[in-house]
Amino acid sequence: MKSQLATDYQSEFEADSSDAARTNPVVESLSQSLKKHLKIQPTLQGYSTEQRVPWTTGVETIDGCLPEHGLSRSGLHEIEPLIPTDMPSLTGFAFGMLSKLRSNHPIIWCVTAQQVGDYGQLYAFGLERYGISPAQIIISKVNHPLHLHFALEEALKTDGVAAVIGEGPRPTFTGSRRLSLLSQTHGRPCLLLNSQADGERGSAALTRWQVSPTQGVEDPLDPFGPGLPTWRIALPRSRGGKTMPSMRETLKGFEAHNDLNHNNTSYPWRIVWDEQTLSFREASLFSSGAVSQSSETVGKPSSRLVGRTG
Repeated sequence: MKSQLATDYQSEFEADSSDAARTNPVVESLSQSLKKHLKIQPTLQGYSTEQRVPWTTGVETIDGCLPEHGLSRSGLHEIEPLIPTDMPSLTGFAFGMLSKLRSNHPIIWCVTAQQVGDYGQLYAFGLERYGISPAQIIISKVNHPLHLHFALEEALKTDGVAAVIGEGPRPTFTGSRRLSLLSQTHGRPCLLLNSQADGERGSAALTRWQVSPTQGVEDPLDPFGPGLPTWRIALPRSRGGKTMPSMRETLKGFEAHNDLNHNNTSYPWRIVWDEQTLSFREASLFSSGAVSQSSETVGKPSSRLVGRTG
């Protein structure tokens, strides 16, 4: 049953959508592409069952800060980098979250041409380590950042979609509210990978994650490799849950106390993606690279940092 807010929004949205917006070439192109792609998709069963499965990270300390110990499957969630060069690592974390949806439905990835030019295309074979088939991903590339919002709205209104991802500039508050209500109305999550870390700007997102790559935990199956995908994770926004300080606030606290060893505590959380079990887990303080980080090295490039797909 739709909430009153979602019902009011739907009528408001239909009234406010001008002919120019409906005939926008970006929207029309995406609509035709989605219809063509989804026609050849096999019939996917169990959607209502998937809606009842809790969407959690699997890390107890993190899930305990979320409302009802899990993420909403019909809400807007933001993921932002600590510094701009951390953007590729957001992709790996996002795919880890998508894997926890346990869905075989298509995933629509909307991205700006600038993001593709800066960080490259998604690596299909890299998706397998997250248990996601490349055939599930529908990529919609827009040439202008302003077109990203149109593409996201159209994607959220598409039936049979597991989730919608937007990679590019952070939307305005009004834009985030529209996306949030569309996500609620159509019952699918929307993840925004914001290329600009601007946590001060207002947003209608239910959660905001801050992600920074860190030295990878040693892979027991490949001890001489770059290690397992590993991140520092903060949760500066959790509506209805427990909000934690951002990484910037935490680092300022460390510097104020002149004690860099505080960076080895459990927050910001240091988590690892285990591709054998397809799950997140907290990294031990005694695992490889866990005690070598300081406030001077967090967020800076390293040879063992995760890449575009983790």
